[in-house]
Amino acid sequence: MLTSTMYRPLADAPAQLAAAPDPEPRTPPPLAVCSDPYSQPRTPDGYARRACFATTSRLLACLVNEGLVDAYHASTGIGSAAGHLLIVPRGAGPADGGECLISQLRHRPVTGRLLTSASCRGATLAPVLLLDPEDLGMGHWIQAAGSDAAALVADAGQIMARVGRWNACDGAAVAAVTRELASSTAHQAHAYAHRRPLPSLLTAAAIEWEQGIVEGHATHPMHRARHAEPPLAPVGPETELWQVRLAFVAVPRSELRVEGAFEELLAPLYAHAQPRAGTGGRLLDHVDCAREAVLPVHPLHLPAVLAKFGYARPLPFALPAAAQLSLRTMVPELPGGSAFNVKLPIGVKTSSALRTVSPWSTFVGPRITQAIPHILQGAPVAGALLIAGEPASAVSADPDYDVAKYLSCVVREDAEHLCRPRGERAIVAAALTDCSDSGVAAVVRLWGLDAEAKRRAFLESYAGWLFDAFLPPIVAHGFAFEAHPQNALLRIDARTGELRGFLIRDFGGVKVHRPTFRASTGADIEMLPDSFTDAHSLDDVYNVAYHTLVQCHLHRLVRALGLHYRGDGWAVVRRAFVQRVPAGHPLRAAWLRPTVELKCFVAMKLEGLYRHYMYRTVPNVLFYRSEDEGVVCSTIE
Repeated sequence: MLTSTMYRPLADAPAQLAAAPDPEPRTPPPLAVCSDPYSQPRTPDGYARRACFATTSRLLACLVNEGLVDAYHASTGIGSAAGHLLIVPRGAGPADGGECLISQLRHRPVTGRLLTSASCRGATLAPVLLLDPEDLGMGHWIQAAGSDAAALVADAGQIMARVGRWNACDGAAVAAVTRELASSTAHQAHAYAHRRPLPSLLTAAAIEWEQGIVEGHATHPMHRARHAEPPLAPVGPETELWQVRLAFVAVPRSELRVEGAFEELLAPLYAHAQPRAGTGGRLLDHVDCAREAVLPVHPLHLPAVLAKFGYARPLPFALPAAAQLSLRTMVPELPGGSAFNVKLPIGVKTSSALRTVSPWSTFVGPRITQAIPHILQGAPVAGALLIAGEPASAVSADPDYDVAKYLSCVVREDAEHLCRPRGERAIVAAALTDCSDSGVAAVVRLWGLDAEAKRRAFLESYAGWLFDAFLPPIVAHGFAFEAHPQNALLRIDARTGELRGFLIRDFGGVKVHRPTFRASTGADIEMLPDSFTDAHSLDDVYNVAYHTLVQCHLHRLVRALGLHYRGDGWAVVRRAFVQRVPAGHPLRAAWLRPTVELKCFVAMKLEGLYRHYMYRTVPNVLFYRSEDEGVVCSTIE
């Protein structure tokens, strides 16, 4: 049986299967003679190499997990002389002499049984069932068919292009994905080079945590992409996205669908908008208020609004605002702070989709806000969850939603404004698992978790609060928030740093099984036809909840705390889950299956999907035991 001590790669690890050329100065040498890929770089070359690894490792994990390629864990030698590699072949298997990708492994992925009838140059092989980016090392090679020659992979796009040819994928789709991968790598290198100091736990404002994150989504290969669609100008790494000046347009009321007290809530923005030089009066002095309404617009997105909506009239005013992690949700800079944020479309692709705001979202947000008392009804732990409501919105009345989504605005309650009266501070959860400049996860440094017992105790508290916040609406009402680390904010005591619960924002990815919700609350949530929010079954609700809470949220925290590879962290998570879900409830059965559905980021991109998800069955990481054992399903009491 393999042990963790066997994961010391040989200096000539790739030579176990192929003779790699000597690396050039700017290419990553074998892992045994280079720094850990998770240590933080200090030079421009280091930033570029680390950014390439960030994108490439995420891409390889997606390709394997989504079934776009077959992959094998190849182990050679015994004990400390072992070499461990990931083999991704073209064709039937790694032993047929065809073209293949070879990657170093730092840790053993989740694998199936050893293939007793197949080997590759003396290596024992096991099919890879679940691969995480953190399992991989920095070295990646392409080996030509029928040859011992292997060339170092230059970037993620080279891998995507190769796999696209193997699978006869649409060339235009592959090219689009490759462009976004290049954008992700370039912006990631810039983020490394301009890393901000770790904010202070007890004094930092919520926006500091939002803007201090370096890597973002841990498994999406377009995690840092900023690919602008025409007519927007290209968004390069130097483009200022954190601090902007909101633009404003006047739009005929007849061309808008308005929900809630939209203009009343945005009155402070109108009042404090700053005129362009030579412009007199206040913003509303330049508007026919009886006939027109005013919408804020992201300044980078203004060309798209003016090109698509000839009736939109730009106003000579602007207002400073700070962008949250999503880039499209803005915190207006107002005297005394702002009680509301504005979520605005921006025609830029980052991670899964173009970041516009659809009529489905502008319609359902105010209706979910009205249902908040019902959503929290019967919660066993009062105050575990705060919900940032979306009381108002506006969107173009164009019947083509693919057009309308370019002119819209959602008004959302500000998290800090909600937490401050409670003596609490809010930290976006994604900030906790981001690595500091020392290569140590922020969560470890912030709470001084310098011993395994402390890290385990922190996880127990965190998982308990997370499940107390988000499981009750699922169990009782068939209602799941999209509680991934970008939407979920940890609430802490402003004096002590003690965990107090969570705050959730953004209703765009919510799933509701309306028959269950109506039966449990006596209320309904109205939706537009074909709304993503409308779950066709309870399994739809459970899948979204598992993906966001377990695969995206807790999985990253368990790893950041160093509690993954020995399985310690997953034992904590399993206990927290079963303590809160009754044994006979279908959620327990859904989450404790041997296999679960994994959202297919790359396959969806290749198919041009973002509202309708694609899934693939993978082992359930909740049952992860250790590197040696992998995922082992058993009865949980």
